Amino acid sequence: MHIFTAHEDDMVFEELYNVSGRRIFPWPEAVAEPNWGGAWVDVAPGATSTLHHHDENEMFFIVQGSGLIRIGEETTRVRSGETVFITPFEDHDLTNDGDVTLRFITIWWGGADALARDRAKWAAEFGIEDPGAAVPAADTAVPE
Repeated sequence: MHIFTAHEDDMVFEELYNVSGRRIFPWPEAVAEPNWGGAWVDVAPGATSTLHHHDENEMFFIVQGSGLIRIGEETTRVRSGETVFITPFEDHDLTNDGDVTLRFITIWWGGADALARDRAKWAAEFGIEDPGAAVPAADTAVPE
């Protein structure tokens, strides 16, 4: 049996994003790394995650607390029990304007790195040269 924990003492502060989190992958003793990523994320009361964008699709599953999510020019309130979808290259951040930790699970997929890994996997599987291996992956997950 494999159990992944994301209790308060498991979380690590990620200065780049101004949140505490625990990335689900890699999880070598349980699951080979898939072509998607995921993490548990905490936004402290009064804090805002760093405004950023990237080339992946992303979903937030709000599991505790509430706050304001900004995607592009639009801002709306979110709370526990809600799911948010963010399309690639959309600037986004999340503000916890409450007095308890805002916790969410994030899942992302479809970016250049994931596609390159998938392409390389299938090229190896079929014993062919990866035609995209010479093309550098675009990493646009740079905070504003």
